[in-house]
Amino acid sequence: MKKYIFLLLFILSCSLSNAQITALDSLKNELTKAKNDTTKCNLLVVIAETLYESKPDTVIPLSAKTIELVDKALKKANAAEKTALLKAKASALNNIGIIKGEQGDISTAIQYYLKSLDAHIENHYKIGMASAFHNLGYTYDNSGDVPMALEYYHKALKIQEEINDKSEIAMSLNDIGYLYTNQGEITKALEYYNKSLKYRKETGDKRGESQSLNNIGNIYDKHGNPACVEEKKECLRKGKEIALGYYEKSLKIQTEIQDKRGMAYSLNNIAIIYKDIDDSTVKAMEYFEQSLKLHNEVGNRVGGAYAINNISNLFLKQGNIKAALSAANNSMDIAKEVGQPELILRNASTLKNIYRQLNKFEDAFKMYELEITMRDSLKSQNNRKAALQKQFQYIYEKKAAEDSVKIFEEKKVTTAQLKQEKTQRFALYGGLLLVGLFGAFMFNRFKVTKKQNHLIQEQKTELQKQKELVEEHQKETLDSIHYAKRIQTALITNADVISETIPDNFILFQPKDIVSGDFYWATTYNDKFYLAVCDSTGHGVPGAFMSLLNMGFLSEAIKEKHIEKPHEIFNYVRQRLISTISDGGQKDGMDGILICIDTSLSSGSGLQTITYAAANNEPVLIRDNEITELPKDKMPVGKGERTESFSLHSIELKQGDALYLYTDGFADQFGGPKGKKFKYKKLNDILLGFNSTPIEKQKVQLEAEFSSWKGTLEQVDDVLVIGIKF
Repeated sequence: MKKYIFLLLFILSCSLSNAQITALDSLKNELTKAKNDTTKCNLLVVIAETLYESKPDTVIPLSAKTIELVDKALKKANAAEKTALLKAKASALNNIGIIKGEQGDISTAIQYYLKSLDAHIENHYKIGMASAFHNLGYTYDNSGDVPMALEYYHKALKIQEEINDKSEIAMSLNDIGYLYTNQGEITKALEYYNKSLKYRKETGDKRGESQSLNNIGNIYDKHGNPACVEEKKECLRKGKEIALGYYEKSLKIQTEIQDKRGMAYSLNNIAIIYKDIDDSTVKAMEYFEQSLKLHNEVGNRVGGAYAINNISNLFLKQGNIKAALSAANNSMDIAKEVGQPELILRNASTLKNIYRQLNKFEDAFKMYELEITMRDSLKSQNNRKAALQKQFQYIYEKKAAEDSVKIFEEKKVTTAQLKQEKTQRFALYGGLLLVGLFGAFMFNRFKVTKKQNHLIQEQKTELQKQKELVEEHQKETLDSIHYAKRIQTALITNADVISETIPDNFILFQPKDIVSGDFYWATTYNDKFYLAVCDSTGHGVPGAFMSLLNMGFLSEAIKEKHIEKPHEIFNYVRQRLISTISDGGQKDGMDGILICIDTSLSSGSGLQTITYAAANNEPVLIRDNEITELPKDKMPVGKGERTESFSLHSIELKQGDALYLYTDGFADQFGGPKGKKFKYKKLNDILLGFNSTPIEKQKVQLEAEFSSWKGTLEQVDDVLVIGIKF
């Protein structure tokens, strides 16, 4: 172990600065002297975090080595050592999550943050829990999931305020301000940014202070000076002058502390100001290139891609079309690779303008379509906000129109009075005649209006009756469905019953509607334990009726007909379904898996034999970090093209094997950046990745994966996954 660590540190020392080499040498010496695993793990975490800025590619292998060493050490650790080891493991998991997030692998980053959170919860370490919640919020924020981001930010802020951690409070306030910025709540965003800046000055957090200054500068840069009362163009110009001051203050602090990542963003912002205010393309290009160089040094591909996009637009402004096209394509490649919708949108817009100038109108149209697609994707999460803004705008315009009419009427009356004074003698009789005619007209309109009001009142009364009738029917329907759910829940086997025979298990059951077509069912008969995972035809109310019927036939086959073999049970249920509901040609039934465990048999070798039958859905076995899709019959339990007997399969399981039974709902869910199906291969790969995770924690990770993939899309089917560890 010591030789391996020494060699690894020697390699990492190459190409570092003298100060870093000195610090690394010191850490290496401490590591080789360390006599216990706890000290070694803590030193490896410090080394990884020391190398984060200059050698980010080394963080993951160092963190993985830390986790491996912790897991070995935990087996023989006492209480105090366990606490320290779990902290080191949580930090290593967190550091991998950070790197994965920066690489654009959002799903993996979330998984590592959740693992880090589990370690902190096990350790009762509130500071670490808050940090994990914050990182989850930040990651969901970057992926565009605003509700999840707010939920995790507030969880983090609650813990931070409980323990009065000012540094972390400042970070949460800053990120909440960023969310307000994205929603167009500029005044609120400035309020949170300034609160965050105050905390960071109090704690001496120079890096955080520079970040807050940059964020405040961004507000003035993009939205102008909120206090400005001049015309919009002038307010925007003054806002950019204020923003430049904030950016330069931020850059000064970042240069003092050698924060290259922060310097890269500040240089990029200053370049944009020079381009917009002074129209100085030469000076702007100089700052953009410095920004790109620093992004590349610290391995920030997303930041670098934004800088390249800005350089492309500057080339386009200078008339250098060839250079602009090359830069834009480079930035677009990175944007698609890391899956950043906003970055793809920017590059699509740039390429559209370039292709127009090259008279490549077909390519320009393709970029225009991509731009619209990305814009719709980004705007979909702000529909509610947009609707509220539209409502407020309507109220404002209505009030403005009323005021305008009022002023106009007052002016009209005044003019009429002046005219009347001049023409009073000549207009007197005409005015009396006009008053008479107007009175007759008003009397007639009064009679018509009274009649119309009577008809409207009758219609309103009738509509109210119909509304109440519809609401009553709807309430009766919902009450019936909820009662059906109680019946279905009562028939679905309680998880405790399954745990009595199979202690290590999890059940992920997430119906699409109130009631479900998917169901799991278990029973014990003659020392045999049966577990079924099935997907009935349909979902919602029709699917629920089918599930109740299917559960009844399964119970009838075992308890009344005394059928014990899984394939014969499926044969019986199929025959009952065909004779009961398929006489008219319907092909209703179910897909599913039925396993049987003989609880009277025990093996001193640790082996466990189970039998099963599978209709269209196959069980998945994980053994020695390899996944196997077990055989199935490609026919349903019900009326179908095939009528032969179901097959009986036997599996000899050994300790450490994991068996997963699932329906098609998880794999068929649409989502992800392109709105595609999740698919079975991806689901199996994830289950294989969970192999080393305790079975009871896999459910939480699967739920998070499903939620992240689905995003704002509607759930398309019932979801059921059961995992068993032997």
